Amino acid sequence: MESTIDFDNLERPILLQFYADWCAPCKMLSGVLDHIEGDIRENVDFVRVNIDHDRELKDEFFVRSVPTMILLNKSGDIYWRQTGVVPPQEIMKHVHQVE
Repeated sequence: MESTIDFDNLERPILLQFYADWCAPCKMLSGVLDHIEGDIRENVDFVRVNIDHDRELKDEFFVRSVPTMILLNKSGDIYWRQTGVVPPQEIMKHVHQVE
């Protein structure tokens, strides 16, 4: 499903959240993202990627631990990458700055 995204031809920047259902920190981060999802989607596209179901994307972005967020600019280049739980202000700072 998500692996059909053409990362070389994005209409908007995109935030990828890599997670797993069995990962406790992932659930914490998902709660943070749920709270600010509306604000995120005003600026970028937002896609949640379950690493147990979409191994292609996990491998393409060299995700070795979860939770990991990767923010891509419109050119498909990595603008910001973060592993672990971060406060919503940190996420929104990068979401507002990416082009």
